[in-house]
Amino acid sequence: MEGEPSADTRAGTHESYTFLLQIQIISSPRALSSECHTFRISAARKITHWMTPASSHAQRTHIVLLEKNLKFENKIVDLTNKSDEFKAKYGSVHPVPGASAKIPILEDVDGTTLIESWTIMHYLEYKYPETPLLPEGAAERAKIELFVQLQGASLFERSSAILKARTQAELAVAKAGFVDALKVLDAALRTLGSQDGGDYFAGGEYTLADIAASTRIYRPIVLVEDHFGMDVQKLINEHRLDRLKAWLKAIFERPTFKASIPSRAAMSEKMGKHVVPLDG
Repeated sequence: MEGEPSADTRAGTHESYTFLLQIQIISSPRALSSECHTFRISAARKITHWMTPASSHAQRTHIVLLEKNLKFENKIVDLTNKSDEFKAKYGSVHPVPGASAKIPILEDVDGTTLIESWTIMHYLEYKYPETPLLPEGAAERAKIELFVQLQGASLFERSSAILKARTQAELAVAKAGFVDALKVLDAALRTLGSQDGGDYFAGGEYTLADIAASTRIYRPIVLVEDHFGMDVQKLINEHRLDRLKAWLKAIFERPTFKASIPSRAAMSEKMGKHVVPLDG
């Protein structure tokens, strides 16, 4: 399947392979001679995407690669036992010697290597514009930047507060904060986004705003629902957060989001390892 690791992929090289194909073309059934044409076919290697499926940051870049229908290889990284190759690749880009290697890393077919998901997403947008993920207008692009800066981590931070709560009182305050973050997210969608033609952030256009936010929002929702008994859909309905409701449905049902996310069961099990019983 496109985008999945394969045993015969030669990752980490810049080689391309050229084949000479000779095709004999007979101009007509009565022709006594024929012409021999030589075609040069170049088979360049795929983009290499260093990632871990559970990572929200790596999922961002994975979605962009899928949306743009690019040929790529997902090179899975074990973050508990980072390979020397992975650390060297990260170190070749990061300016701080000995910086802790993180995912994702993207290595393009021309050797361009980049780190940081938001940077990689923009690079892919500029380098491969055929399937645009940003609107043309300057104001619309600026609103996407603002939305991602303001809202990208809000629910994530609120869910972290729930995770860190040690008493029932702390948990109640943290849960109330999560509901407040849902309200702010709904307001941001109404203020900065559009509903012209659809329910994505920019209405009918699926953009980097949807991609960047969706991967950071899905995980907190899984955490609070599966491990802290919160019903996010019920809360959204109770507080009449209709714009948020429509947006979440649109971004979570996007085929590329579904194709790039681990199973909910696997994700929930991994999150459960960080849940600590309340004191008392």
